Amino acid sequence: MKALVNLLAVLLPLLPGTLEAGSLRHAKPDTKSYEFQDGDIVFQGNACPQSDAVRAATDSRFTHCGVVFSHEGKWMVMEAIHPVQITPLKQFVDRSLPDTFHAMRLRNAPDKTSIAQAKAWATRQAGLPYDLKFQWDDEALYCSEFVWKLYDRAGVRLCKTRSFKNYKLDSPVVKRVIDQRYGGIHNLPPDEPVVAPSDLAASPLLVEVPHAGGKKLR
Repeated sequence: MKALVNLLAVLLPLLPGTLEAGSLRHAKPDTKSYEFQDGDIVFQGNACPQSDAVRAATDSRFTHCGVVFSHEGKWMVMEAIHPVQITPLKQFVDRSLPDTFHAMRLRNAPDKTSIAQAKAWATRQAGLPYDLKFQWDDEALYCSEFVWKLYDRAGVRLCKTRSFKNYKLDSPVVKRVIDQRYGGIHNLPPDEPVVAPSDLAASPLLVEVPHAGGKKLR
């Protein structure tokens, strides 16, 4: 998706700033060994209560994701966090727990018209708040929803959406988040479309970004 490189030039002046890197201390992957392209999807696992709940609900180490773009010779990540914003790739990696950073890309890139549609949509999302209730409207966005919808605007359905009942909701850490945000599991909307980072990572439309000495996701 090389044509999306100009997206950063449009978005950066609109954004309030990037998220500060976390205080985790562990070995980081060498991103210089990845052969990135614009539009690659990066995944990670984070250390926070919500990430613990996502891990438990999806049985996956991936709790967050974003889309990579090049800007002035540097790799950046557009992500739905607090708010939808651009983050230097290094800061994104610094937030990753050990052995959770992975990069994937489409087997076949969309055409230029589809890419332009995706870019236009993504531009309009700059500054939107994070969606704490994981709802499917565009008033607020969570990470995997943002990535799914960006690619959808380019004519690519990375995966089928699911519903809350398709995830493991019986863990205490998951129930705690549900209680805080919905007032109980009985208030979860049964037909609300949902997509998790792990759903995107399992898409048959994606392949691993080439990485010298890296581990294959599958």
